[in-house]
Amino acid sequence: MRNGHDVLEFSYRDLLFALSPLKSRKWAIKLAKKKTDNLLIELAGHYQPDIILIGAIKFIDAEIFYKLKECCAHAPVMSWYGDMFEGVDPKIEPIAKLCDWFMATSGGTTLRNYKNAGVPNCAFMPNPCDPDLHYQREVESRWHSELLFTGKLQHSQGGQDPLRWELIDYLVKHKNLTVWGSFSHPDVRGLDYINAICGTKIAISINAFNDVRFYHSDRFINYLSNGAFVLAKRVPDSNLLFEDKRHLCYFDSLEECLELIDFYIDRTAQRKTIGLEGMRRAHEMFNGTKLAKHIIDLVTTGKYDAPWCEVI
Repeated sequence: MRNGHDVLEFSYRDLLFALSPLKSRKWAIKLAKKKTDNLLIELAGHYQPDIILIGAIKFIDAEIFYKLKECCAHAPVMSWYGDMFEGVDPKIEPIAKLCDWFMATSGGTTLRNYKNAGVPNCAFMPNPCDPDLHYQREVESRWHSELLFTGKLQHSQGGQDPLRWELIDYLVKHKNLTVWGSFSHPDVRGLDYINAICGTKIAISINAFNDVRFYHSDRFINYLSNGAFVLAKRVPDSNLLFEDKRHLCYFDSLEECLELIDFYIDRTAQRKTIGLEGMRRAHEMFNGTKLAKHIIDLVTTGKYDAPWCEVI
């Protein structure tokens, strides 16, 4: 909308669960999918969008996809995939192959895997931040911490980096790491999530997969955009996104991470300087308005203007 376009959002997942008397995903799909599909098609038919952008791609099947294309035949369909999978995710491959554009928050092998599977056009598009909401602020003392990590230690699929578990486990036992979402601690969400980030001295960002070009979970941009001093596991071509020792600090091993913690933990001024530089970079280059323009440029010209642009 800030770029001058009219935007109508249809939250498929939220409506699916709202219409289902039982709130598990399995039962919601069984009990409310047909009604949700019908509402989506009815709304799309009235609105007649110029572009269809699918975020919750795992909820869309071929039947609803073809109905969307039938009622909005002129509109290119783009999908934006934020998960990470070793190879091609079989849950989303069929729909990805039907889309005009498949965007992912990882590049390199991810894009090549989907291209080889038959997806016509693939592009890297990073996770966005919202400067209106994400920024450094003073928080209550209960949110203060020396080190912070939010998220699960491991996911169910194979091929993950063992350093993630090793590092977080070590920091919990030896470096007073505060964790949310693992070690029997609950998730932290909403403004509490932002408060936890703003209240830490050092935020630790490490993915389940760290060998894929550009890939970081949304934890990475959330930490940076809220002004935290971030220690992040390096991934291929990380420096095109954020520069080492300027916007954050990268590490490649447990030992290097520990050295960086010991060096910066009591250097408040240096931490704050780097944290604010990282926040400025996130707000300037990864805000939602800018990424929305990249998406429009991508669908209209086949590329967008950014150092990390990767299109295949």
